[in-house]
Amino acid sequence: MMGKLREKYEKWTIPIGKLLSTFGITPNQITILSIFVGLLPLYYLTHRNIPLALLTFTITVLMDILDGSVARATGRVSKFGQLLDHFADRTVEFEIIIGLILGGYLPGWLGALMYFSMIMPSYVRARGESLSNISGQGVGFFERKEKIISIFIGLVAEYYFPGTFCYIAVVVIIFSLITAIQRILFFRKHLA
Repeated sequence: MMGKLREKYEKWTIPIGKLLSTFGITPNQITILSIFVGLLPLYYLTHRNIPLALLTFTITVLMDILDGSVARATGRVSKFGQLLDHFADRTVEFEIIIGLILGGYLPGWLGALMYFSMIMPSYVRARGESLSNISGQGVGFFERKEKIISIFIGLVAEYYFPGTFCYIAVVVIIFSLITAIQRILFFRKHLA
């Protein structure tokens, strides 16, 4: 089901990618720029401005979508581009969590635990794929899009009900670690 949804999503974004490519924009340029744009939600969270943090966070997420659409539309899909994209994803997640800590929405220990739990599924997938030569895409129920949606919902909830983001952080931690375990078990079958 998730594979079919991804196929539809990718087809829908190709025309946008074609349009952007007419301006000479490359996928890797968008990816690198997203890291710097990710500093804006960090800044706004630090200054406790949730509406602008949400807006700039949304722009960062859209950039993550656009780099892939430009790559597919122009045939510039590459292993280096995928590596750079994963690096940018983890960097932007880190920027958001640092903003949440510095803004007082999360205690440092909970933010550190949240970041650790968010990178574990990615680490397990990358390591498992390198050892087994089998794709782990779609393994686990709480992937990046679910994390992003949870953070977005958490920020909206925090705006209306201050102090609620910690509860969202706990949900993200638990579900991310479950996903890491699901991936470990998946690769265990192939590496046994």
